[in-house]
Amino acid sequence: MTIKIGFIINPIAGIGGKRAWKGTDGIEEAWTIFEKEKYAYERVNKALSSISKKQSLFFYYCSDPMGESILQNYPFKKELVYLFSKNHTTAEDTKNACKLFLDKKVDLIVFVGGDGTARDILTVVKQQVPIVGIPSGVKMFSGCFLQYPTYLGEIIKAIENGEIQYTLEDVLDVDEELFRNGQVSANFFGSVLTPVKSGLIQGGKIPTGHSDEIEYESIAEDLKISYNILNGSVILGTGSTIYQVMKYLGFDKTLLGVDFMENGRIVSKDVDEEKLYELVKDKEVKILLSPIGGQGFLLGRGNQQISARVINSCKKVNLIVVSTSSKIQTIESIKIDLNGEVDIPELNNGFIRVLTAYHQYKVKKVKLDTH
Repeated sequence: MTIKIGFIINPIAGIGGKRAWKGTDGIEEAWTIFEKEKYAYERVNKALSSISKKQSLFFYYCSDPMGESILQNYPFKKELVYLFSKNHTTAEDTKNACKLFLDKKVDLIVFVGGDGTARDILTVVKQQVPIVGIPSGVKMFSGCFLQYPTYLGEIIKAIENGEIQYTLEDVLDVDEELFRNGQVSANFFGSVLTPVKSGLIQGGKIPTGHSDEIEYESIAEDLKISYNILNGSVILGTGSTIYQVMKYLGFDKTLLGVDFMENGRIVSKDVDEEKLYELVKDKEVKILLSPIGGQGFLLGRGNQQISARVINSCKKVNLIVVSTSSKIQTIESIKIDLNGEVDIPELNNGFIRVLTAYHQYKVKKVKLDTH
């Protein structure tokens, strides 16, 4: 049996991550950067390299920059079905390509992008064909993405062997203007059919609860006393858990950005990757992070500013992971998805302690993809 795959890339997906843009919608500069830095292409090469050459596949694809040159490097049988002719791709190109995929009666649509791309595909495909996303965007709250790009080969092999189940996964997307101003307004747009095998698909983000105030205060107290968080250099990660904990320590932290603290004072807010690299180079640095609820991602999703380059530039790294007890119960393992190897002592034995209250911990297994 030959599996027919519709394949599409959002070329500028993820470019805003390291730059603290909170997405690339409406940002023309992203296309200038794309000419030098093809983040989405890096992600798709990881994914396509994981597919066995023995698998019987046929790809329907789009012209560049939506996939052609990437697929030419692989021996898959293929056919160009959507010819792109303008300067920049838009949501309409994604939708038009998907209409052609449906005409070709594909068995699966594989896309490279984030929540916005998933939303565009949903508009056309609805639940007619299964879709799976290679995670590449700045924001990925939807449940149709692989945990790591390198899991694509396993999903396709399971489909070929009839070892797969299909489920409906929610497509969520946030208002990027509100997101850039520190407000999360995630809207539900519908559900897509997604192939599911245990441990391969990330699932949707589970929000932090509103009844965790005592734990936030307790974590904050332990960070101050046991971890000496108000001394030295500290990278403060993204999200509501870190925001609430730092609020109890008296700080107005950026909710959806990365801040840098020096000796009990936030000296740089909502930093991008380049700025953070300059701030931490050759220093002993604490990194305070909280995993994404439900998904478990700690690095590489929503905080691409904290890159492998940034981590490796530090003289010494002390990783501190915190979570409320309700959130950590939704997480099977802590996941790292970075483009590059990192040396973080707290990750070396394959498990990590997660601080959930004063002197209280949960131990979670660590899954790394740093290639």
